[in-house]
Amino acid sequence: MSTILVNDPIHEAGIQRLEEAGHDVVQGPLEGKRREQVLGEARAAIVRSGTTVDEALLDEAPELEVVARAGVGVDNIDLDACEARDVTVFNTPDASTNAVAELTLAHMLSVARHFPRAQRAMPQGEWPKSDCRGVELSGRTLGLVGIGRIGARVAELAQAFGMDVHAHDPYVDEARADELGIQLHEDPGAMAAHLDVVSVHTPLTPETEGLVGGAFFDAAEAPLVVVNCARGGVVDEDALRGALEQGTVAGAGLDVYETEPPEDRELLQHPRVSTTPHIGAQTDEAQRACARLAADGILAIFDGSEPDTRIV
Repeated sequence: MSTILVNDPIHEAGIQRLEEAGHDVVQGPLEGKRREQVLGEARAAIVRSGTTVDEALLDEAPELEVVARAGVGVDNIDLDACEARDVTVFNTPDASTNAVAELTLAHMLSVARHFPRAQRAMPQGEWPKSDCRGVELSGRTLGLVGIGRIGARVAELAQAFGMDVHAHDPYVDEARADELGIQLHEDPGAMAAHLDVVSVHTPLTPETEGLVGGAFFDAAEAPLVVVNCARGGVVDEDALRGALEQGTVAGAGLDVYETEPPEDRELLQHPRVSTTPHIGAQTDEAQRACARLAADGILAIFDGSEPDTRIV
């Protein structure tokens, strides 16, 4: 029997799977002597975005062999420190693919059909029917910044709506783009000139920070709809705010922000911005799958194999 720390909330299905395998599952967050005791014994840990796995935490966990990120992003985990200590890190990206893709389409529809304007006006007794003449997604051109798992699923859903799909992704070749029915662009600015909608599906890295910003908006020939359900910071919020006022951006759908929770509420209150509080993976189906994949990956590592989504 091994001690497994679940430091952030996960679906009960994952906890049950680990307990059925005979392991002692301790749910956090923990404090004081109890934290010291559990971290000192823990052979594995499951975390989400609320826990930072850094050298300080690793110093407290000398028996730790594996960190499972129940979710996708690993910016809260010091991968170099884990690798230096032979701690395996993996994530569960497949669990939330469809959930995030569906939310992306929901934001596109919300902006295209003026949901933010209607939802603000109607509780005040207004009936803004004439102000809510929108556009259809069918026949529009969508540009994807990143076509990994989620980007590819968004492309599939968008094509079902009748959208023409373009993409910029330096890690994808023409053969893969052709397979997805997507026109690939090496230069994001060149892609922007063709678009009605741009949707972000890339991690936040030094290369992608601010990638969708002033230069991108200026390169667009028509006012853009901007959607970000990936990582805050890939879209430059200052530039987005300015573009909304100048009319180079028609509207935006945001699930992620440069700071979370957002400190600047100007974007949140904008009548042409649809907002959600980083809920891309927040569906029953995704959370259940996420917990099970995290548990299965830990059990696989304990048995001498490893998950396909190992990072270090």
